[in-house]
Amino acid sequence: VPIDFQMCKDASVEGVIILDPAGWTLNTFGCENVTIENVKIISARPNGDGITTQSCKNLTARNCFVRSWDDSLVVKNYGNGVSENILFKDIVIWSDLAQSCEIGYETLGPRMDGITFEDITVLHNFHKPVMSIHNSDQAHIQNVTFRDITVEDAQMGLGDATNDNFLIDLSIAESQWSRSEERGNISNVLFENITVLGGLHTPSRIRGFDESHAIDGVTIRNLNILGNRIDSLEAGKIRVEGAVKDVRID
Repeated sequence: VPIDFQMCKDASVEGVIILDPAGWTLNTFGCENVTIENVKIISARPNGDGITTQSCKNLTARNCFVRSWDDSLVVKNYGNGVSENILFKDIVIWSDLAQSCEIGYETLGPRMDGITFEDITVLHNFHKPVMSIHNSDQAHIQNVTFRDITVEDAQMGLGDATNDNFLIDLSIAESQWSRSEERGNISNVLFENITVLGGLHTPSRIRGFDESHAIDGVTIRNLNILGNRIDSLEAGKIRVEGAVKDVRID
């Protein structure tokens, strides 16, 4: 990891350019009050995530460029920590393989709260979801906002990701990365002003686990795909599976 902050307070990274690291590029773990600004990342290697934060509080990443082979912007939770008040803003992304704006899969600990992806431009998104919450451990993930997201070229499903070709994917399920036997919950998620300009109209998925481990409260407001304003689940190709409550499309 070229830049790795662990258990730090009042840290900042600014004006750094990183080319083709051999692993996660910029990582924070167990930190508080972190600012990441004007960072440029190009990573073409397996496991080459862009900006990764784990169990951190009060972190802002803004005015950045990330082209990554793996996840571009990702929030995870390890140990018994809490992720709280995380903001990604004014960032340009190019995702070659994995997720562009991701929470998960590792979601240990009690809570992940107040996570926002805002003013994000996705130049190209290949293979896997643009916006995703993958809760495969026991955390309660809540108060998550995806706002003003523009996808210029949506090519999800290419290559080996045929069955993982979602624009939006909210899922509570065991995965190969699960470490806890207990599943968690997802609540109060807002998608607002989401625009797909070109490429494919791929499906989306909202999938709960069971009644005790459900997704509750998803609002999709002003979703536009290839020039069409989406006003229903059917029009958006949005699948609702398992224990899911209160899904609204405005």
